[in-house]
Amino acid sequence: MAADNNMAVILVVDDQLTNLALLDTILEEAGYDVLLAKSGEMAFDIAIQYSPDLILLDVTMPGWDGYETCRRIKSQQELENIPILFLSALDSKEHKLEAFRAGGVDYVSKPFQQEELLARVHTHTELSNLRQDLERGIVHRDAQLAFYETDFGKKIARYTDELMEAKEKAEAANSAKSRFLANMSHELRTPMNAIIGYTELVMDDVEDMGCAEVVPDLEKIIASSKHLLGLINGVLDLSKIEAGKISLYPEDIVIVDMVNEVVGMVQTLIEEKHNQLQIQLDSDLGIIKADLVKVRQILFNLLSNAAKFSENQKIVLSVRQHQDNGHWVIFEVTDQGIGISSEQQEKLFTPFMQADASTTRRFGGTGLGLSISRNFAELMGGTLNVKSELNKGSCFSLHLPQETRPKLEQRQQDLSHDLKGMGEGIVLVIDNQNDNRHLIQLYLSKMGYAVSQAKTSQEGLDLVRKLRPNAIVINANMPDMDGWQVLSSLRNNSLFEDIPVIMMALEKEKNIGYTLGVNDYLNLPLQETQIEQIIKRYHHDHAEKNKVMIIEDEESYRRKWAELFKPEDWYIFKAENGQIALDHFDEQQPDLILLGLDMPIMDGFEFLEKFYAEEQHQQQTIPIIVLTARKLDASDHARLHGHVQTVLQKQQMDTGHLLEQIHQLIQQEQKTQDKNKE
Repeated sequence: MAADNNMAVILVVDDQLTNLALLDTILEEAGYDVLLAKSGEMAFDIAIQYSPDLILLDVTMPGWDGYETCRRIKSQQELENIPILFLSALDSKEHKLEAFRAGGVDYVSKPFQQEELLARVHTHTELSNLRQDLERGIVHRDAQLAFYETDFGKKIARYTDELMEAKEKAEAANSAKSRFLANMSHELRTPMNAIIGYTELVMDDVEDMGCAEVVPDLEKIIASSKHLLGLINGVLDLSKIEAGKISLYPEDIVIVDMVNEVVGMVQTLIEEKHNQLQIQLDSDLGIIKADLVKVRQILFNLLSNAAKFSENQKIVLSVRQHQDNGHWVIFEVTDQGIGISSEQQEKLFTPFMQADASTTRRFGGTGLGLSISRNFAELMGGTLNVKSELNKGSCFSLHLPQETRPKLEQRQQDLSHDLKGMGEGIVLVIDNQNDNRHLIQLYLSKMGYAVSQAKTSQEGLDLVRKLRPNAIVINANMPDMDGWQVLSSLRNNSLFEDIPVIMMALEKEKNIGYTLGVNDYLNLPLQETQIEQIIKRYHHDHAEKNKVMIIEDEESYRRKWAELFKPEDWYIFKAENGQIALDHFDEQQPDLILLGLDMPIMDGFEFLEKFYAEEQHQQQTIPIIVLTARKLDASDHARLHGHVQTVLQKQQMDTGHLLEQIHQLIQQEQKTQDKNKE
């Protein structure tokens, strides 16, 4: 079915997680925005908060059953018009009548046909939208008739249309700009890190060779490169904010510990111009629930700015609690530096803008730090403001709520992540034949696997990127792109080349497959015993092997590192950034992690912080090896301390030495686990 549903929001209510996972996949593929609830009580709360366009409701649930949940929802005036479609294995006339008496508009029996379910969902969402549009249209029509009777009204309408067209063009241009900035920033950052690293290596060599006169020029190259790298990183952050790609990861933060960490990172900058930093903390500050990385980045930015624009002065960082329409934590950075005029303050938080041109020439900078900091503060429900007077200093105030709540999208992402971890693993079935897909799903579901389906090759490739399945079953004879083309696409992508691919093909087609990288075959027509034997074979292999997770955005490095482990017969999982790795960590459970640092979406530092912030990971002792092209400074080492076993430079990596270290780390980990068992 076409995916043009204007992102209608559908709430799915079922106490069985496998059912939630299946319906979530089906509806998301059809273009719907899906909310999930495991009980009637949870569904009622979500419906009150988000008012979905349609509710799919199971009957048999603990607590409130489907009938009671429906009656509760219909009793609320703001929810009474939401259509409720019952979805149940109870197929008697009495159960259906009870559903309609409770307020349901339709009843679908399990097991259901995917096409039938989507057709009914589409029909009811369309009817609901038409009813709402009709009601709004009636109210709006009378006002419009009176307005457009006048010549003035007609002119305003024309100008409004012109403004809307100009607005749409501006938004499209801004979106294109954000995508361009994100892509270019990432492409520039990798070679810039290499320039810095190689220049530092050359500087060490020329000193040993007695060419000390060249060192100042090399130092200028490094300083200029770091300045440019700072600008590139800022542009990347800004483009992610503008594109709405910034996610929040609230966690409990001990305020005093975080302040001490930031002070340690910024102390060198404070002392460069002989400034003094004074810390003023309220007693019993306790904790704040917020995104640690973003709060720390804001404070570091404010303190480094204060240090930059002050000399031989006192800089004060104060933290206090405040109650005003809720609980707040207020961070203030006060300096006695050059100050900011009222005219300059108006553009202070605008991207790429500083106080004035003379400030830029004298002090440098990119003009992005404060803009990014304010955006981060607002994302967490807070504010960032300034009070300043020229030549008398400045005070920047960061107000954050005591508890930052993640957005709906993040909550749903977390729930979807929990669902994907169910069962023995994820198998993706790509087949345009409905009977084949449903038959394989039936067989594998009985074996405990979570099964996702795609009826076109392109849908299948999209799901591979999203789910990173443990195995893929594909029909060789697909209409849009045959199975061999899909196989070629997977084997040419370093992220997916190691996923086992099982081809459904006729006997005469098998010879071509092994040369292209097919792992195994299913004979047509399908047989349950054959499916079970083949899928278990690959699952068993993975369980017996050591697993390595390679987290790196550069394809060349992913391939290079993966080649090290193939002779060792390791199972390899690859992720192009930290977020992908976190999303799939619990289902993969690696024995070793190779981690790059500079990546888009979520870099290596943030991955480590988010990973160890989760309670279920705090007691894990998985060896982590960092491989990076950047020259690490003291603050970088401080962020890595306690989280990783070793750091190696990509340019200087010796494969033999790396494998030796890996074996030692794995042996140490196994000894630790054995002791814990004792």
